[in-house]
Amino acid sequence: MISRIAKAFGVVDKTKFRSTAVNKDASQYNFTAINMRFNKVKGFFKEAVVEVDFNIHELETSQISIRWPVAGIRTGIPERDQQLIEAPHFFNGEEYPDIVFKSREISKEGKNQLVFTGDLFIKEHRKSIALYAGYQYDKSGYQLFIDFSLDRFEFGIGESGSFAIGRQIELEFDIYLTL
Repeated sequence: MISRIAKAFGVVDKTKFRSTAVNKDASQYNFTAINMRFNKVKGFFKEAVVEVDFNIHELETSQISIRWPVAGIRTGIPERDQQLIEAPHFFNGEEYPDIVFKSREISKEGKNQLVFTGDLFIKEHRKSIALYAGYQYDKSGYQLFIDFSLDRFEFGIGESGSFAIGRQIELEFDIYLTL
């Protein structure tokens, strides 16, 4: 009865909108690069470690941290994967085993749109970025849809004078947060 009265007056139990876990099986972390100026190379990160405390009604205290182990890069060609993971001019996974994003602020941009402002760490490079995300909410949790275009030169990925790989790497992340 009290919950019905509260709902009628617009009072919401904000704690029921809090998520601190990720549905790993449903989440995906994909990337696409242009190879030789005409061929798309698609790949994904085999795993991601996500630490999250998210509540759409309390964005000022919400945060997300995502760590992608470099050893989990997959393109469907094992030799290429090994080169991307190990080569010093690519990800140099032995010295830099993870790619990391840590939010500093999460804000609402519009209806069902968020901005995750934070730092992206790739190899020895750190850059402040803004990830724009669409989101949906249902009884099981939040679905975050993030598209981001990464300039690989800014992070020392690949050889800068090479035309074999396009400069932009397109990232598509679908992250499912559970309640």
